[in-house]
Amino acid sequence: MNGTKAFILTVFPVILSLFSCSETDHVTFPDSRETTVSFKFGISPHTRAMDPDEMKISDISIFIFNEYGILESRTYISGLSEREISGEVRWEADLVRNGKYSVYACANFGYELNAGSIDELKSLRYHLAYPDDYSLGMPMSGCMENVTVSDEEISVPLERLMAKISVKVDRSRLDEDVEFLIHSIQVEGCPRSVYPFSRNHIRDPFDFFPSGFLREDYETDILNTENTDGTSGEVILYMLENMQGDLLPGNTDETGKVLPENNPARDFCSYIEVKADYVSSSGYSKPGEYLIYRFYPGENPSNFDICRNSSYSICITPVGSGLNGTEWRIDKSGLDISGQILELSYSDLDLTYIGEQVRIQAFLTPDYASPSGLTWESDDISVATVSDDGMVTACGEGTCTVRCSIADGSGTSSECRVRVEFMPYYLKVYPGQFIRCRKGDVLRFECDYFPEETVFDIGTEELEYDRKRGIYDYLISEDGKSVTIYTKAKGSGLLYMEAGYPINDAEMVVLVID
Repeated sequence: MNGTKAFILTVFPVILSLFSCSETDHVTFPDSRETTVSFKFGISPHTRAMDPDEMKISDISIFIFNEYGILESRTYISGLSEREISGEVRWEADLVRNGKYSVYACANFGYELNAGSIDELKSLRYHLAYPDDYSLGMPMSGCMENVTVSDEEISVPLERLMAKISVKVDRSRLDEDVEFLIHSIQVEGCPRSVYPFSRNHIRDPFDFFPSGFLREDYETDILNTENTDGTSGEVILYMLENMQGDLLPGNTDETGKVLPENNPARDFCSYIEVKADYVSSSGYSKPGEYLIYRFYPGENPSNFDICRNSSYSICITPVGSGLNGTEWRIDKSGLDISGQILELSYSDLDLTYIGEQVRIQAFLTPDYASPSGLTWESDDISVATVSDDGMVTACGEGTCTVRCSIADGSGTSSECRVRVEFMPYYLKVYPGQFIRCRKGDVLRFECDYFPEETVFDIGTEELEYDRKRGIYDYLISEDGKSVTIYTKAKGSGLLYMEAGYPINDAEMVVLVID
């Protein structure tokens, strides 16, 4: 990295305490007497935020296995949000004195877990319902393996399955004529799911949200404030763990951490994207576009790890004009630096029926252009046409680009993307997303979605997993849009139905069999 670059991005990863399963080093022999053992499940107050409440515990599933791996005791406790405000839960179980046990717990999943063995418990996946206001609290897990029972309380530490990412801006080194206002900040490549008791990384493109945790508009106002030292307040983002490791051996080019949009590997590494409205003597943000900063909050410049229960602090420090850096962190494609900016009243336009018309107005900075000084064109008139005064008319379904250019030979232009869709995309699941039933019931779940040609997965992997666990059998319909469940045993299961492009959405159903 060149020390003379005009843009400096400082990434300070601060790794919080990561709890791990512990083993005792001595050997003890149980006697036949039972004793009541007290357990405490809690989290250390490393960090605390109002959104979400990082200390909140609303429900918890607890499992105790003996030294032979046999399930000795289990419980599910819910409705804790009002009672356990300190981030601790206590529970008692009758166990053999001096016996060795392994304790596992999962908190804030929102439903009871069902597992009969340690292997089965470790194979469970928690799917994040996203976007989410985290009303249940942050998902957590914890375990203590081979712990010897005594009269002392056993403390099982819980670790958050998400990482906390705090971002602030230091404008103290910008030129006086620069206006640099944050519009939005977002996690890109945000994992959908996580294994509670093992390290996780995105495995395929369907295991991440195309757009993750987002702060925009008024939520980013604090990033546009300035303290006496030139720094702003902080914005906090959260995401599930995604451990992708280091750059490949032999790849010493850290600019490779941002890959082209058509590169499939781009989907597997999580990064933060900041969009800013930018104005200076050097250039302006195009209408509907932004100056973009992208960066990875790994442990070092060549690392991609986003670790659970960790905190990453990032300070963005642009220098001078803020545009002269050539490193991967800056994307200036959203700027017009010609000194003359053509702005349109729409950068994106959605039309819903044939013949619908909307007029796009054009403005030239610093001088307004007269209608005779502009030319208009559509690159696909089968989708939409545009008149000489900017009137757009829908002609058929599809997407096209309407371009307005200054008729002076300078090449200055601006574009508006026009989408014509006669019916909205949607994905719905019936009869609901939380179903409680009894052993022996027959249930039918059906998905309705548009457009019909969308690639759809009824969730065979989750269905087969629950069938192997013995809680139900199932039959998928010939068209693949519905599944019939034949309940066989008490427990809880998960149906995960997913629609691909262009819907790019999923529905999750929690099934509890009493």
